[in-house]
Amino acid sequence: MEFSLAREGAAGHQSERVAVEATERDGAVVVTVTGRVLYDTLGPLAEQLSHLVAGPSPRVVLDLAQVPMCDSSGLNLFVRTRTELLAADGWLRLAATQPMVDNVLHITNLDRILPRYPTVEEATGAA
Repeated sequence: MEFSLAREGAAGHQSERVAVEATERDGAVVVTVTGRVLYDTLGPLAEQLSHLVAGPSPRVVLDLAQVPMCDSSGLNLFVRTRTELLAADGWLRLAATQPMVDNVLHITNLDRILPRYPTVEEATGAA
Protein backbone atom coordinates (compact mmCIF):
# COMPACT_ATOMS: atom_id res chain seq x y z
CA MET A 1 0.00 0.00 0.00
CA GLU A 2 1.48 3.38 -0.97
CA PHE A 3 0.46 7.00 -0.51
CA SER A 4 1.95 9.97 -2.31
CA LEU A 5 1.70 13.67 -1.53
CA ALA A 6 2.89 14.78 -4.94
CA ARG A 7 0.30 15.58 -7.55
CA GLU A 8 0.65 13.45 -10.60
CA GLY A 9 2.93 15.18 -13.05
CA ALA A 10 3.85 17.98 -10.65
CA ALA A 11 7.22 19.33 -11.71
CA GLY A 12 9.86 19.85 -9.07
CA HIS A 13 8.04 17.84 -6.41
CA GLN A 14 9.69 14.81 -4.96
CA SER A 15 6.99 12.41 -3.87
CA GLU A 16 6.68 11.53 -0.22
CA ARG A 17 5.76 7.89 0.07
CA VAL A 18 5.03 5.54 2.91
CA ALA A 19 4.92 1.90 1.96
CA VAL A 20 3.69 -0.68 4.47
CA GLU A 21 4.04 -4.44 4.36
CA ALA A 22 2.94 -6.87 7.09
CA THR A 23 4.30 -10.40 7.53
CA GLU A 24 4.10 -12.95 10.33
CA ARG A 25 7.29 -14.00 12.05
CA ASP A 26 7.88 -15.93 15.28
CA GLY A 27 4.40 -15.30 16.69
CA ALA A 28 4.36 -11.60 15.89
CA VAL A 29 3.29 -9.44 12.97
CA VAL A 30 6.21 -7.50 11.53
CA VAL A 31 5.14 -4.29 9.84
CA THR A 32 7.88 -3.02 7.54
CA VAL A 33 7.57 0.71 6.90
CA THR A 34 9.39 2.58 4.15
CA GLY A 35 9.40 6.38 3.95
CA ARG A 36 8.92 9.36 6.23
CA VAL A 37 6.21 8.88 8.84
CA LEU A 38 4.60 12.32 8.88
CA TYR A 39 1.14 13.81 9.35
CA ASP A 40 0.50 13.80 5.61
CA THR A 41 1.94 10.35 4.92
CA LEU A 42 1.00 8.06 7.81
CA GLY A 43 -2.45 7.05 6.49
CA PRO A 44 -1.42 3.62 5.17
CA LEU A 45 0.47 2.82 8.37
CA ALA A 46 -2.44 3.93 10.57
CA GLU A 47 -4.82 1.79 8.54
CA GLN A 48 -2.57 -1.28 8.78
CA LEU A 49 -2.08 -0.86 12.53
CA SER A 50 -5.82 -0.43 13.15
CA HIS A 51 -6.43 -3.75 11.37
CA LEU A 52 -3.78 -5.44 13.51
CA VAL A 53 -5.14 -4.04 16.77
CA ALA A 54 -8.56 -5.47 15.89
CA GLY A 55 -7.06 -8.78 14.76
CA PRO A 56 -6.05 -11.98 16.51
CA SER A 57 -2.32 -11.24 16.96
CA PRO A 58 -1.68 -8.55 19.57
CA ARG A 59 2.11 -8.69 19.10
CA VAL A 60 3.49 -6.18 16.60
CA VAL A 61 7.02 -5.22 15.59
CA LEU A 62 7.47 -2.05 13.56
CA ASP A 63 10.51 -2.42 11.31
CA LEU A 64 11.66 1.19 10.95
CA ALA A 65 14.97 0.52 9.18
CA GLN A 66 13.75 2.49 6.13
CA VAL A 67 12.14 5.36 8.06
CA PRO A 68 14.49 8.36 8.16
CA MET A 69 12.15 10.60 10.16
CA CYS A 70 8.95 10.62 12.18
CA ASP A 71 6.94 13.59 13.40
CA SER A 72 4.61 13.96 16.39
CA SER A 73 1.70 12.45 14.46
CA GLY A 74 3.70 9.28 13.94
CA LEU A 75 4.73 9.20 17.60
CA ASN A 76 1.09 9.64 18.59
CA LEU A 77 0.15 6.71 16.34
CA PHE A 78 2.84 4.54 17.97
CA VAL A 79 1.64 5.41 21.49
CA ARG A 80 -2.05 4.84 20.66
CA THR A 81 -1.22 1.52 19.02
CA ARG A 82 0.88 0.46 22.02
CA THR A 83 -1.96 1.32 24.40
CA GLU A 84 -4.50 -0.66 22.38
CA LEU A 85 -2.20 -3.66 22.02
CA LEU A 86 -1.40 -3.69 25.76
CA ALA A 87 -5.14 -3.68 26.49
CA ALA A 88 -5.38 -6.83 24.34
CA ASP A 89 -2.52 -8.44 26.33
CA GLY A 90 -0.04 -7.78 23.52
CA TRP A 91 2.84 -5.44 22.79
CA LEU A 92 4.42 -3.06 20.30
CA ARG A 93 8.17 -3.11 19.66
CA LEU A 94 10.25 -0.89 17.40
CA ALA A 95 13.11 -2.38 15.41
CA ALA A 96 16.06 -0.86 13.58
CA THR A 97 15.17 2.76 14.33
CA GLN A 98 17.27 5.32 12.49
CA PRO A 99 19.22 8.11 14.26
CA MET A 100 16.67 10.90 13.70
CA VAL A 101 13.80 8.70 14.92
CA ASP A 102 15.90 7.60 17.93
CA ASN A 103 16.58 11.24 18.75
CA VAL A 104 12.89 12.19 18.64
CA LEU A 105 11.98 9.20 20.82
CA HIS A 106 14.64 10.20 23.33
CA ILE A 107 13.75 13.91 23.42
CA THR A 108 10.08 13.10 24.03
CA ASN A 109 10.93 10.38 26.61
CA LEU A 110 8.92 7.89 24.56
CA ASP A 111 11.98 5.65 24.49
CA ARG A 112 10.92 4.74 28.04
CA ILE A 113 7.63 3.17 26.91
CA LEU A 114 8.35 2.13 23.33
CA PRO A 115 10.93 -0.65 23.47
CA ARG A 116 13.53 -0.51 20.70
CA TYR A 117 15.63 -3.35 19.33
CA PRO A 118 18.56 -3.24 16.90
CA THR A 119 16.98 -5.82 14.57
CA VAL A 120 13.60 -7.37 13.77
CA GLU A 121 14.99 -10.74 14.81
CA GLU A 122 15.86 -9.43 18.28
CA ALA A 123 12.46 -7.75 18.61
CA THR A 124 10.51 -10.89 17.72
CA GLY A 125 12.74 -13.11 19.86
CA ALA A 126 12.70 -10.98 23.02
CA ALA A 127 10.80 -12.50 25.90
